[in-house]
Amino acid sequence: MMRVTAWSVTDLGNVRENNEDSFLVDAEHGVFVVADGVGGSEAGEVASGHLVDRMRGCSAELSKMVQTCDPVGNRDDRERVFEKLLTLIQDINGEVFEIGKEISATNPSATTCDCLLLGDNAAFIAHVGDSRVYLFRGEEIFRITEDHTFAEQLKRENVTDERVIDKFRNVLTRSIGGRPQVDIDALFIDLQVGDRIMMCSDGLTDYLSGPELLEYATRLTGQQMLDALTQEAKDRGGHDNITAVLISVGSRIENQVPTRDQSLDTLRQADILGQISLFKGLSLRELIKVLRIVYERTYADGEVIIEPGQTGDCLYIVGDGKVNLTIGDDTRSLEMGRHFGELALIRSGARQSKAVADGEALMLVVPAEKFRDLVSSDPAVGNILLWNLLASLADELHAIRGRDI
Repeated sequence: MMRVTAWSVTDLGNVRENNEDSFLVDAEHGVFVVADGVGGSEAGEVASGHLVDRMRGCSAELSKMVQTCDPVGNRDDRERVFEKLLTLIQDINGEVFEIGKEISATNPSATTCDCLLLGDNAAFIAHVGDSRVYLFRGEEIFRITEDHTFAEQLKRENVTDERVIDKFRNVLTRSIGGRPQVDIDALFIDLQVGDRIMMCSDGLTDYLSGPELLEYATRLTGQQMLDALTQEAKDRGGHDNITAVLISVGSRIENQVPTRDQSLDTLRQADILGQISLFKGLSLRELIKVLRIVYERTYADGEVIIEPGQTGDCLYIVGDGKVNLTIGDDTRSLEMGRHFGELALIRSGARQSKAVADGEALMLVVPAEKFRDLVSSDPAVGNILLWNLLASLADELHAIRGRDI
């Protein structure tokens, strides 16, 4: 496991009389949480506090699980961790829902949730609501999560009137405890030495944009950075509670051997996917959602990746190296960003082509079952993927037939 150092801050702000935010910093087990009790509900701090207490009680168990697997290279390992984490948060959601009904039948308590679980070179993120997770890498900032608000939904529906959008900026479409079941964004990112991750409530991001956060991060570190950001948010109004957790990723703990060599990190994978027609139109945050189901596999020179007659159940994307793809009498050399096997995403069937690694080749693999799960569970992303897939298949048919279809 990599060394991590963490800092935290929470503040009432200038208006609120009580703090409905809660947070967890457990660097020993690599578990971090920011939870913002939903404003306007009774005892939002009860909801956020219950979430944090439950995560604290399970942190050792979660850490033990994630430290004994290879989530970057082994898709079964990754899914086991996510299943454990998401089941836990879904259980907590049900508990908060029941607690909320006891507090008020018409306006129960609820909370946002950002939970970060660190493994070897990797982070598992479970996200619900409008608290946020940012990644600082080098001189850049990347927003990892998307807000589950009505305002964001309006933007996806191409509403451009800022007055309308602003009216619903803090109206949540998802929360922990708001309903008996909740849709949880499950995100996976690879980490590098020097990365910094910041988790924060909207009491901070309502006042500071991503570029402004980056400006602070380039000249300040640790507690000094969090304190300065908190003061700036208060100077600009401070209408809400302010909570932030900052995690810095250091070198590997001594005497520990890495489980594998990391070949492509999340951002490089996202860049590759973004250049492919199948994923055209997806934002970075949406690509990161897709990358939860993308796995790496390395093939040696001359190793067969697929062959005729083999049942197809994956899309393959060349991440590094070369692959020779043979269809009938035609052989093509595919390099980084090229892909094959789209039909497997629609239906399972016998392959008609043969793909062989030309030198060592690193492939990004998208299992059909996971692709279908993503399409059905996230309509916004799923609609884009399906339209792109249809367009890609139409282009292939046109190329084969040599005429419009």
